[in-house]
Amino acid sequence: MSSEAVAEVIINDFIAAIHPNFDYVLTDTTFSACLLTLLVVLFAFSTQESRRRLVFRLNVLAIIVALALGIFSSLVSGRAILDPFNQVSKGIYIASVVFAVFPPVLYDSILLTRIFALYPVSNTPRATLLKIFIFPFCVKCARVIVLVRFLV
Repeated sequence: MSSEAVAEVIINDFIAAIHPNFDYVLTDTTFSACLLTLLVVLFAFSTQESRRRLVFRLNVLAIIVALALGIFSSLVSGRAILDPFNQVSKGIYIASVVFAVFPPVLYDSILLTRIFALYPVSNTPRATLLKIFIFPFCVKCARVIVLVRFLV
């Protein structure tokens, strides 16, 4: 086998090995850039009064958590490409898993807060509240059950 053929096999194997991580880095970068743009637009088009509301603050928190997930995921995947034999520390890896697993519970809570803002408990009939909240509440309970089953 010639040295050119050996070099080609080595390069093809390297590309095959980094391809999944490279896809993750590209996806994370794209979505994180969209989230950063969304955060800027959220602040640009909001009023001083709307920034004081709990829903606005929770939306900002959700975007920041999603950005942190993008940063951690890119760090883990990028390190796997650049230095495959020297992976990230265990703490960074655990942080990326935590930021991937727990935010959906936060997002469900933000949805429930938005619904409570639209339909205050004091002004809405109980039957209407039950009809409105039953599905999001069931989704939140199912998400917590799945999360507990996954972690235990």
